Amino acid sequence: MSFLSSINFIETEEQERARLAQAPEGSLNHYLSTLPVTIDEWAKDLLVELPWQQPHADRSYRLVVVPIEFREDTLPEGVEVERLPRKLHSGSWMCAVVFSDHPGYPAGGFRIAVPDAQIARGRKVDLVGALASLPCVSGGTPHAPEPLCGSCGDSGLITLYDRSTDGVTGRSRCDNARCVARTEERVAERERKRAADEVAADAHVCADDFCCPPL
Repeated sequence: MSFLSSINFIETEEQERARLAQAPEGSLNHYLSTLPVTIDEWAKDLLVELPWQQPHADRSYRLVVVPIEFREDTLPEGVEVERLPRKLHSGSWMCAVVFSDHPGYPAGGFRIAVPDAQIARGRKVDLVGALASLPCVSGGTPHAPEPLCGSCGDSGLITLYDRSTDGVTGRSRCDNARCVARTEERVAERERKRAADEVAADAHVCADDFCCPPL
């Protein structure tokens, strides 16, 4: 619990979930009340994959945005100061859509307003890891990357943060089944390649004295 929450200046996560849960069932806020907070830091300029509200569509979509400008909530008419405790994730972000497979939200700079409570429950995308999963392409269309692990971004490790200071406290191995399976396959592929290289080396016959120079 943060200091501001401990003195009842800002909602705790439990209070925020209870408030969001009061929204009508099927609404975005009610859906967000069922999700944990995954991004505690200031979201400006991060790459964030938004949680998708499945009941509103016949399939799940992926939508990655960059929060650009924060906008505070407008207080009701006649109210000058927000009552305490203040909302934990109030306001909204004007975001640019940078990846989308939803026809209604095209990528390439399309702007949408996203509640801060939804951003806080998104998945921070590791751009370095995402680009590393792409093959090197020259003069062609890059192949679509395999879906990233939602827990560790395919790195195999989950970074642990202190909830009060956002400082890194350690790392733990990812136990997501798909991520573990991919890691095991990569290890097996490296072992197959190593074994094949050994067989090729054993079968190699030098053609002349210059073929395999001495170490």
